[in-house]
Amino acid sequence: MTKNKMVKMLVSLSLVAVPLLAACGKTEPAGDASGKTPAETGQQTSGPKTVPEKYDPPIELTTVNYSFPTTKFFNGEDINNNIWTRTLEEKYGIKVKTQWYVPSTEYDKKSNLMIASGEIPDFFAATPQQFKQLQEAGMLEDLTKVYNDHAPESLKKVMQGAGDTVLKSATFDGKLMAIPWSGVAKEGPAILWIRKDWKEKLSLPDPKTIDDLFAIADAFTKKDPDGNGKDDTFGLAMEKELSMAAGLMNGYGAYTDASTGFWVKDSSGSLVNGDIQPQMKQALTKLSEMYKAGHFDPEFIVKDANKVYETIGANKIGMMIGGRGSANFPLVTLTPNQEWQAYPMPTVDGKPFQAQLPLNIFSYYWVVKKGTKHPEAIFKLMDFWLQTYYYNKSEEVYYKYIVPSKEDPSAVWTYSPVKIYLPDNNIENYRQATAVLDGKIKPEELSPERKKVYDRIMLYKGGQKNLWGEFAQNGPGGSAGIIDQIIKEDRFVSNEYYTTPTATMAERNEQLKKLKNETFVKIVTGNLPIDAFDKFVADWKKQGGDLITKEVNDWYAKQKK
Repeated sequence: MTKNKMVKMLVSLSLVAVPLLAACGKTEPAGDASGKTPAETGQQTSGPKTVPEKYDPPIELTTVNYSFPTTKFFNGEDINNNIWTRTLEEKYGIKVKTQWYVPSTEYDKKSNLMIASGEIPDFFAATPQQFKQLQEAGMLEDLTKVYNDHAPESLKKVMQGAGDTVLKSATFDGKLMAIPWSGVAKEGPAILWIRKDWKEKLSLPDPKTIDDLFAIADAFTKKDPDGNGKDDTFGLAMEKELSMAAGLMNGYGAYTDASTGFWVKDSSGSLVNGDIQPQMKQALTKLSEMYKAGHFDPEFIVKDANKVYETIGANKIGMMIGGRGSANFPLVTLTPNQEWQAYPMPTVDGKPFQAQLPLNIFSYYWVVKKGTKHPEAIFKLMDFWLQTYYYNKSEEVYYKYIVPSKEDPSAVWTYSPVKIYLPDNNIENYRQATAVLDGKIKPEELSPERKKVYDRIMLYKGGQKNLWGEFAQNGPGGSAGIIDQIIKEDRFVSNEYYTTPTATMAERNEQLKKLKNETFVKIVTGNLPIDAFDKFVADWKKQGGDLITKEVNDWYAKQKK
C-alpha cells in the first residue's frame, strides 16, 4: 500500500480534539538586563554550537496555520509578511512560508483534506488523530535525537512543567515523533463561585464539605436571598449535559472525560473508566437530592451553558461551579455590580480537593515531515516564541510582538508560526501580583502583561469596583491562589490513558457518551431510580466498554515495560 493510500484510508477515522481559543498571558521574565528578547540581542539560546545562530544562506520551512478571532493585520501585512516572520528571517535566517491560512473553525477540516492528498508541509499542528495517522503512515520525522541534541532549555523546561505524560504521549516505541503543543490543564481545577451579597445576607458559613454546599444551595433556593418575596431563586447553576457538575463529582472522587474517558488505577493496578465507578453513583445520588430539593432550575435539562448564563444574569442563581477565570467571564459580564467569591471545591469528607488532570496538551502536536532538511530549526521558532511571548520584560518588545498598543489588544502574537503554552502562566500572574503586594518585589519589576494584572488589582482596591473580577481571580483569596495551592501540593488525579483513541473508542465513543449523558440526566431528575446506574454500567460494558477497557490495558501494559 502506498503512503498516500494508507493516509486516505486512515483519515476516514473520526477525529478528536477541537481547537480551543485560549488567550494566554506571560510568565516570569528571564531575559537579559536590557529587557530585549534573545532574538533582538543576538544571544545564542537554542542548542549546541553545531546549529548556527543564523542560517546562511537562509532556509525555508513551509507550514499551514489558522487565525484566532482576535487576529488582525496592519499596513498591508499578512501571515507571510509580518513582524514575526521578518524577525525570524532577519535574526535566524529562517523564512517561514505559510501555504494556507484559515479561521480556526475551519482548520481541522482543511488539514484533513491536506493529509488525504498525501502532501504535507515541513511542519504544522496536527490533531491527536492526525498525528497517529501520519505516524502510522511513516510520514513523520523521528525527533528523538534532534530534541535531545538541539532543543533549547526553555522548551525542555516547559515540557517538564507540563507533566511527564505530555512528551510520552508523542512517543511511539521509544521514538519522539512530535512536539506537543503543551496546554494549561494544570490551571483548570474546578472552583466554586458564590454570590457574596446572598451569602452575607443569609450569614452562611464557608463550605468545606458537599453537605455544606447542599445547605448553602438550600438556603439560596428557599430563603429569598434576593428579597423580592418570590420563590424564584436557585442554589446552583446546572446545564443539560451536567458538565457544570464535574467539580462536584470530583469532590466524591469521581472523574469523567468526554473524549477518551478518564482512566484511573484500581486496587489491582489495572485501568478502569471513571464513569462506571461507585463514586460516580454517589455523586449522582447527591445531584438527584439537590434537584428534588429545587436547587437547580428545572429547565436545566434543555439549557446549554449560554442559556444558564442568562439565568445567572437575571440574578436568579447563587452558586456556579466554574474555573479560575470564571469571574472575568462570565460572571463580571453577567452581574457587573454583584461580586462573587471563589472557594476551593468542597469534598464529601472535607479533605483537600483532588482535581482531575487530563493530558496537558492544547489540542495539537507539532509534527515535522519526514525528510525535512533542517528539523532542528523548529526549535529556534519555539524558543523565539517563548522568549518573546513569556519571558520578555520590555514594553517596546511587548507592543511590537504581542499587541499593538495599550488601546488595541489585537493579537499580534498569533502571527507566530508556532505556539506552546506554559502550564501555569495565569497562576504566575497571581504569584507575581502577590509578591508585589507583599513587598517582595517592586511593580516596575513586573513584565508588561503582569503589570496590567497588578494595576487592575490596585484600581479595584482603590475603589474601581467594576474590576472586582480581576481581584477575585488574581488577588488574595482568589481563584488563582486556590489553584496555586493545588499545584504546590500536587493534588491532581491524572488521566492514566494519555494517547490517541483506541480503535473501539473511535467507533463507539459517541454511542457511549450518549448513553452516559441520557442516563445520568434521567437519574438526576428522578426519571430513573439511582439503581439505574448499575444497568448503565452493564450496558456500557456490553456496548463497547469492555473492549475499550481491554485495549486501554493492553496499551498500558506496554508502557510499563
